[in-house]
Amino acid sequence: MNPIKLSLRVLPAALAGVGSVSYGAATQEISPEHLQFFENKIRPIFANHCLECHSQEKGKVKGGFNMDTREDVLRGGENGVALKPGDLTSSMIKAVEWVDDLQMPPKKKLSDEQIAALKEWVQMGAPDPREGKGGPAVTKKDHWAFQPVSRPAAPTVKNAGWCKTSVDKFILAKLEEKEMLPGDPPDTGSSEEQRRKKEALLRRAYFDLIGIPPTPQQIRDFANDQSPKAFERVIDQLLASPAYGERWARHWLDTARYSDTTGVVGNDRGADYRYAYAWAYRDWVISAINKDMPYDQFVINQLAADKVPGNAKENLAALGFLTVGQRFQDKNDIINDRIDVLGRGFLGLTLACARCHEHKFDPISQADYYALKGVFASTVEPREGPVIGGDPNSREYQEFQQKLDSLERFAYATVFQMQRETSDKFRSNASAYFHAAYELRNREDAAAKKRADAVVAQNKLDGRYIQDHVQRHVNQRDPVFGPFVKLIEVKEDRDGVLAQMIEGKSKRDKYNPIVLDFLSKAGTLPSDLGMVAVLFEKFCREKIDPIVGAKPDPKADPEKDLLRGGIHREIANPATDFAKSDKSLMSLAVFPLSLVTAAEVNNIPKVQDQVRAWGLVLGGQLDNRSGINKINELKLTAKGGPVRAMVLEDLPKPVDSPIFPRGNAPKAGEPVKIVPRRFVEVLAQGGNAEPFKEGSGRYELAKAIGSKENPLTARVMVNRIWMYHFGEGLVRTPDDLGNQAGKPSHPELLDFLTSWFMDDYGDSKPGWSVKGLHKAIMLSNAYQQSSRSIHMARQKELDAANTLLWRANVRRLDFEAFRDSMLAMSGSMDSTLYGPPVNLVSEPYSFRRSVYGYIDRLAVPDLLAQFDMATPLEPNTKRTSTIVPQQALFLMNSPFTISVAQKIVRRPEVVQAVVTNKDTRAGILAVFQIVLQRTPSKAEFDMAAQFLQQEAKMQSEVAASTAQASAEGQKRAEAELKREQNNNNAKKAVMNYGELVHRGSLSPWETLVQALMFCNEAAYLN
Repeated sequence: MNPIKLSLRVLPAALAGVGSVSYGAATQEISPEHLQFFENKIRPIFANHCLECHSQEKGKVKGGFNMDTREDVLRGGENGVALKPGDLTSSMIKAVEWVDDLQMPPKKKLSDEQIAALKEWVQMGAPDPREGKGGPAVTKKDHWAFQPVSRPAAPTVKNAGWCKTSVDKFILAKLEEKEMLPGDPPDTGSSEEQRRKKEALLRRAYFDLIGIPPTPQQIRDFANDQSPKAFERVIDQLLASPAYGERWARHWLDTARYSDTTGVVGNDRGADYRYAYAWAYRDWVISAINKDMPYDQFVINQLAADKVPGNAKENLAALGFLTVGQRFQDKNDIINDRIDVLGRGFLGLTLACARCHEHKFDPISQADYYALKGVFASTVEPREGPVIGGDPNSREYQEFQQKLDSLERFAYATVFQMQRETSDKFRSNASAYFHAAYELRNREDAAAKKRADAVVAQNKLDGRYIQDHVQRHVNQRDPVFGPFVKLIEVKEDRDGVLAQMIEGKSKRDKYNPIVLDFLSKAGTLPSDLGMVAVLFEKFCREKIDPIVGAKPDPKADPEKDLLRGGIHREIANPATDFAKSDKSLMSLAVFPLSLVTAAEVNNIPKVQDQVRAWGLVLGGQLDNRSGINKINELKLTAKGGPVRAMVLEDLPKPVDSPIFPRGNAPKAGEPVKIVPRRFVEVLAQGGNAEPFKEGSGRYELAKAIGSKENPLTARVMVNRIWMYHFGEGLVRTPDDLGNQAGKPSHPELLDFLTSWFMDDYGDSKPGWSVKGLHKAIMLSNAYQQSSRSIHMARQKELDAANTLLWRANVRRLDFEAFRDSMLAMSGSMDSTLYGPPVNLVSEPYSFRRSVYGYIDRLAVPDLLAQFDMATPLEPNTKRTSTIVPQQALFLMNSPFTISVAQKIVRRPEVVQAVVTNKDTRAGILAVFQIVLQRTPSKAEFDMAAQFLQQEAKMQSEVAASTAQASAEGQKRAEAELKREQNNNNAKKAVMNYGELVHRGSLSPWETLVQALMFCNEAAYLN
């Protein structure tokens, strides 16, 4: 039997259906999806190919056809109407397809992709947000989201008996306006129907609140509990579970664009870009959610935990909201990322759109943006954050410290060893290195490059080292190279210039006096490049070699004998005062690299800064040779060591930012407008944002965002909580409640819940309680409805997208819930709270919850991407939901899935039924309740029993045919594990420890379990 036939639930078509929208000539309501399509696909076509000849604003309207606004496009031109929404025979479509005499654009036909986009746009009704002049500017601030939150009274409804809570009245009122009926609650219908509905409701609640399914015993307990308070008790138990924080933290981490890596590689590909302590922020989010930290305090801590009076040191980890984002080479881009996550994360506004110009849709000015930029420009991120956790007296802590000390000592030794090796290599052929580096200074001179390549090849030089480091220093300003370069390049008044240089009287250039003394005694000074290179090597041999001293012993232990010989031993000795006594000797001793003494190089970040100044080649070698990668990995993965917070600190003197014209920093001498640090004006009380006065202004900003007077913060959170319970928010764009979002489906309900959410009712219901909001939503009949309805056919015609919530939406489980459900089913879930990240996709598999998975910003594993994991490049509260073949292939072929099936069959309830009692029916019931969390129907019992019989007959044949493939797979897995364990790449993911999955053919019962996991029902909530 085909396992796929065991899929016994059909996904309602309404999930994929989108209600059609009618667009009139004068007014229209554009869905967020259609608006995004216009902005990304259509507006660029108009701007680049149409408006040059068809724009009143640009002063040219050929054929009387103006395309500046939607009304203009629909009005047409001298030849009549050019476009009819929905009509692909319109003359405008024929024109761009070049099927008639009228061919537009006339010089070059649009691409096939552009034509296809225009046709799709016409078919969807030609949505176009461009209105006449003055329209948007007048209405921007009048948008509903910028208005104060009100407390509307619950509406009067006809079918009041259906309503359990005020939430139901708002839902039912909208349905009754359309003469529609709500779906049935779980306590209606026959006893069999009630049991089925209760099982579905319990499963829905478990996945919604804790992200894992109920156990068979919990299903039975709820089915047998006839108390009217039964479901409320379930909600309370789930909200009190530590698993609740783990589930809902993952939702917030999507919004916070959480990642364990910086996301920046640039040219420094050897550098470790893993955050050592990003997971401290993740753990703080889990803890705060489990404690039901009031949401306003949750907001404030993530912006200014260090400024909150009397705040616990553990709350400093909340600042990871700002600091675990992407890193860029330009600090302005880092600040932009922080403004973006603040805007979309807390306010539901795309504030970053005002970086280059006034916001196109919302009343956000460039001044608003740069007022916020000044806040973050007034902060600095310390190289190492404060310790907020860990027990120094524990064995794990002490073991961590011993490993760290050993790794750091080796890293310090390697720095000095690398410097000595590089210095010796350079001086051994100094004339050739000087010659090649000088030729390479002008990279556009092909002849010079050819000469340099010849020198490199003839002398077997390190060409990358020359390009990366040496040639940058071969110039007239360098203290050592500079005088020799001047010998070549000074042409006029040569004797006078050289005399001043040698006498140390050059005003701009500060040359090493030992170099000048050498030149003063060298006699006639050459000007030819080759001769100067020879003179330079003579200087190295006579002046630098004696300082450096003996050659290094290749057999010596670099950790015990750091640099061996001469001045290097003095440099490496922290107690030496040598460097202070003669800096000219010091610079020559380490030439051509810069190096500070061991006394100054007192932590790993300084070591890295020091060596990266040598160039990319040596910088990359340092991380791999010295084991610095292992230091960061130790901090990232060690259990029991110190926990540090990734924090921001205010600069001693805050700065206000100028406005950047078109997003570009003002040039020297260009007039600038300075904006004081303040809140966004449209959200400030009275529309007047006062300048911040306390340090950077982060605390004042945080309090303004977390204020009840702010109309957006609570609305945004209420909308998101609703979305995670119903599949869609009351506003369908949870990260953008601005003018592009349109109206909520139930605006009065949104404000009612928002007002209720913020209000404080004492101990029983403190203000800003997210747990209280969950309970208020889930106790409603609107939440508890079935996904089916006896009125399905008629009501789908009226509301195919279920916007009015006449039934429950069928929802796809996200990756974390799906993976965690398999861990829970297998009975092997590691329920340990908190700690360093684990690898979710590679063997040996971790059995920790998915929220603890290691996330690489620029290399999200394919498995996570295939299951629609949110990209950590930006705030992304609402994930996409796709169905692709790779998802099915994972369930069929993944060793992880195989191991889950094997463990489910070994669960006690299955073993007792199948092995002990030889009761096939009881075994089928057990696996259905474990995998699908429900009782199978009679037909399903029969199908499963038949499936087991057929599989049993084929067992020997299957085992024989898969033996060789299983053995080869086992060998490949072992080889891959060995490679990863020996991999010291700075970009590699963290490794787990444990056993590999046993490869082999599945038993009939294991095959049945895998088939059930493979069916649609296992991946959806209904």
